[in-house]
Amino acid sequence: MNKHGQTLIFFVILIPILLGLCALVVDVGYIVSKNRELKEVSKTIIEDYFNGLDVQEIKELYEENSIPIDNLEIDINEDSIHIVNHYEVDSIFGSVIGISDYDIRVDITGTIKDDKVIFE
Repeated sequence: MNKHGQTLIFFVILIPILLGLCALVVDVGYIVSKNRELKEVSKTIIEDYFNGLDVQEIKELYEENSIPIDNLEIDINEDSIHIVNHYEVDSIFGSVIGISDYDIRVDITGTIKDDKVIFE
């Protein structure tokens, strides 16, 4: 019995599935990377704020790190600072299935207690 035709059909079905999984891995990795970058930059900025940074310098630091500040919200209290920022990044392979961009968002509060910055 000749099974070459069955193998060909199996690979024809399997290749798009594997390519789709690879595209999913790339897009998820890209989203996680951008989200992590925004979170770490925000944490660093909060730590620097307690060392004498002002609001204008905060905005400049975001811009230096290529993070848009169009939706940046900064709420400063006596011993805490609350930063909310979100922006959209273009998808790499998501556009194939109709997802043109992803929303990257951070909502973090830094409080100083006993000369240590606590993030919430």
